[in-house]
Formats: sequence, C-alpha cells, structure tokens
Amino acid sequence: MSAVFSFFWRLTAAVPKRLFRVHHQAYNPNTILHIRWNHESYTIDFNEGGKALGEIRLKELREVCKVLTGIPLGGLRLTYGEATMKDDNAPLSCWGIKPGAKIVVHGIKPTKEDIEKSTTNGDPEEYALILRIQGSLEKAQEFVAEHRSKYEADVETYLASNPAPFSPQEMPQPRKRLQDTHGMISEILLQSLLVLDGVTCPPEYEVARVKRREAVRETQKLLDIMDGINTRVKASDKRP
Repeated sequence: MSAVFSFFWRLTAAVPKRLFRVHHQAYNPNTILHIRWNHESYTIDFNEGGKALGEIRLKELREVCKVLTGIPLGGLRLTYGEATMKDDNAPLSCWGIKPGAKIVVHGIKPTKEDIEKSTTNGDPEEYALILRIQGSLEKAQEFVAEHRSKYEADVETYLASNPAPFSPQEMPQPRKRLQDTHGMISEILLQSLLVLDGVTCPPEYEVARVKRREAVRETQKLLDIMDGINTRVKASDKRP
C-alpha cells in the first residue's frame, strides 16, 4: 500500500501549522484526497482533522500542498478537473470535491540559491510574487511580438490604399480586421495590467515592488503604442 499522509490540526494564535505522519495502516476512504504534482503522487487523509472533507477550506489544502511540495503559497495553484481553485476561503464542497478526488498542484519549487539571489531578504513568498510578475509581463510581451509586425504592416497597407468613405454599419473587411486585431492585442495587455494590479507586495518586499512597477510601466508602454497605431487608423476613417 502506498504511503498516506495523515493530516493533523495544531492551531496557534499566529500561524496554523500542520503535521504529517507517514503510515501504512488502513485509511478512511471518506476523508482522503489524492494530490499530484509533477511525477509525485500523495494521498492525504483528513480523518483526524475533526472536519468533514467538504468543510476543509481551500487555504488549508493549499498549505498542506505547500508542505508537501515546497512551493511558496504565492506561486501555488490547484486545479480539480478543468477548474482552477481560486477562493482561499471557500470550502472544498464549492468545487464538488468528494472523497478520493484527484487534485493537481501547479507551481515551481525554488532553490535556495534562486531565492537568495532574487529576493530582498530570502523570503520564498517574495520569490513567488516575482515569478508571477515576470510571467505576466513575458506573456504580454510575447503576444505583442507575435502579432505586432503583421498588424503594423496591415495598417500601412490599409492607409496607403486611400480607403473610401464608409458608414459605421458598413465597415469594409480590411478595416474591420484592423479593428479586431487592435481589440485582441489590447485585451491581452489590459488583462496583464489587471493581473499586476492584483499582486500585493508587502513593504518589505522591495525587489518585488520594483519588479511590479517596471512590469506595469512596460505593459502600459505596449498598450500606448498599440493605441497610437489605432489612432492613426481611426484618423483615416471618412464618413460619407
């Protein structure tokens, strides 16, 4: 039989702590979850926690997964089926999780060297925030790089064609394609800004705070460039 991690509660006034015991005795099938991370699999028995499985909150499960994987909470994401589990205060019953369910852990376990090199004071949670910030910026930059050249070329071709007047209800296809492309790129950049806006960096996370400001500035710069191109196109619009 595979090893089972029994889950115990030991709550302190400040931070809840969890203890695990590896054993090979029979476990309660009504209180277990299967956790998968990369090529590792764990079975967790919540039988001794004093709660029904559905009453366990996501935050508590995430803390358990942090202990098992070494991934900082700020960079740890759980999925059940196709759904990403987001609300830390919600009980597992909100996702329809039943005994024996399989939960997948996503995230990167940082090395000690990575943390010390990249953070203010060696806090792995700051490292997780930095990865999240960098990931959002890189996603935006890569998306713009993929579409920008063609968009700019299509804009120049359209403007050089001296487009005929049209009514808003009869926008020609070349013009509509430009509008759709601008909308698509802008949406990705606005989503990136929303992600960055949702990153809360405590005052002591000096490196993360700097990274966040830089990422916002770079993303906004890309958005301004795309909006500038779109302004040129709109200026060429003629009404009959």
